Amino acid sequence: MDTHSLFVKTARQHGFRVEAAQRVLDFVGSNLSEQGSSPQAQFYVYRTGGGGGGAAGGGERSRMLLAFPSADAALAFAQHYGLGPSPRLLSMHVDQLLAILLQRPAIGTLLFVNELVETPPGRHVPPGLQLYRSVVLAMLQGR
Repeated sequence: MDTHSLFVKTARQHGFRVEAAQRVLDFVGSNLSEQGSSPQAQFYVYRTGGGGGGAAGGGERSRMLLAFPSADAALAFAQHYGLGPSPRLLSMHVDQLLAILLQRPAIGTLLFVNELVETPPGRHVPPGLQLYRSVVLAMLQGR
């Protein structure tokens, strides 16, 4: 099974061409490689308790999904900023993260966080590769 089949399948379900979805995967993979991450690596996201599944709903505020290169980095970030009493970690590959970005309009940005030794002081968003939903949609539409 192709490791990128989930994103390609999701893109097709949203009316986009397979070739366009593959271009997005290649673009993200290339950028991740440039920053020293493997496009085939697992990334870790945390979930804090709470309700909604991130669907469009009534909120106007765009959300950011942070994908960390290690479980320790994800937990350290969540604990440092007090993002819930017991955040749960999920491990995901690039294709899964891109599928979520496509499926959930409330998520405006996917941030692939660089490996951090410690959280930079006074900074709430760690450094890394930011991928905007609008850019992914434009690429899928051939723009």
